[in-house]
Amino acid sequence: MNKTAKTAHPYRIALHGMDSRTSKTMEMYLKGPCRGAAVVAAADEAQIDMIDADHAKAREILDQRKAAAPGRPIILLSLQTLQIDNTFFIKKPVSAEQILGVLDKIGPLLKAAENKPEPAPATPAKPQSAPASAPAAKTVLDVYVKPAKPTKPIDNAERQKTAKHQSAMQLNEGGFTAFLGTVGDIDFDDEAQLPTACYDPRQFFLGYVQSAAKTAGLQARPLRLSSIWKPLYLFPEQNEVWLDADDKQLRAFAGVAFKPGTANNMSLSALDPAAAAAERAPEKYQDLQAFIWKLAIWTSKGRFPIGLDIERPVFLQRWPNFTRLVITPDAMRIAALLVKTPTAPSAVCRVLNVKPQYVFVFISACHAIGILRQSEREADVVIAAPVPEKPKNEGLLRKILSKLRGA
Repeated sequence: MNKTAKTAHPYRIALHGMDSRTSKTMEMYLKGPCRGAAVVAAADEAQIDMIDADHAKAREILDQRKAAAPGRPIILLSLQTLQIDNTFFIKKPVSAEQILGVLDKIGPLLKAAENKPEPAPATPAKPQSAPASAPAAKTVLDVYVKPAKPTKPIDNAERQKTAKHQSAMQLNEGGFTAFLGTVGDIDFDDEAQLPTACYDPRQFFLGYVQSAAKTAGLQARPLRLSSIWKPLYLFPEQNEVWLDADDKQLRAFAGVAFKPGTANNMSLSALDPAAAAAERAPEKYQDLQAFIWKLAIWTSKGRFPIGLDIERPVFLQRWPNFTRLVITPDAMRIAALLVKTPTAPSAVCRVLNVKPQYVFVFISACHAIGILRQSEREADVVIAAPVPEKPKNEGLLRKILSKLRGA
């Protein structure tokens, strides 16, 4: 385990070149997966500067920070490999291990700087001009982007494509309903209705995409999923999909339950090399897992996938990569609990005091990308926090569940 994660005094990091959503995501990431090893702080109070090196004004920001706080450690985040003097680099997508590893390197430097005595004032000296033959000093910006190994130039279209992959979204409670839509026949405030708040992915576009992605991975070749809507192209080697539709259109189609017989209109076919290499709008490529994640959110609408028992514990095999995924309300808190302690979804609602639809939509997305599992034994149920007093109608709820299980 990284010693950084155990520090009693978290490092103070100032974020630069990041919008409010990305900054909020990073703030929660430092608190969650990084276990509070660092906190976000104002630039004048920070010990470390963190810059999104893919920002359009990254060079200008880097110069400003070096001038404003000489000697302060700088962390650069980028999709491209960077080698810049006096900086630390983290390649996107960012992971907790990368952040903690860099902080472990920076820690001794900060400590040494704190113990370093102030230098004595220098005696003014007469300026001397450099010899005419002296070469000009090489600045760090001369090697701002230096790949570790030779690669082909990345054109603007490719940059648009990679920018699409790193998009992340923070949803607050106010925008949740507008983003997901509602399920009119379920009252989430009525606990007796919760066991029926489920959906079958096989009756929606989500189920076909999951099946197609699995097939493409097993065959290790590009495939085309044809449906009653737009064709979806899957590229397993690049872990990408391509769809000629925006998120608003996809959200609408994701929530449509297919009628019996729709499967006859669905087909999966291999792409020949020419079709696989055809020119397509680069901004419409998407990361496969991020695509399935949001598709599951729009299919769920606050319900859980059929086959999961909300009274039996579930757990996460690993943290979701929140830097690329849509972040639903309370996702960080739910993830922190389920990574540490297998807990029944119904109990998560009570332990964290979170609305059932927030818990269900999160476990739906995690289940869709294959990182959520359900424990097999009743003895696996462990609650990591004191459980509030049981609701008065819990006995009735258990009777209903018993009847449903016996049916």
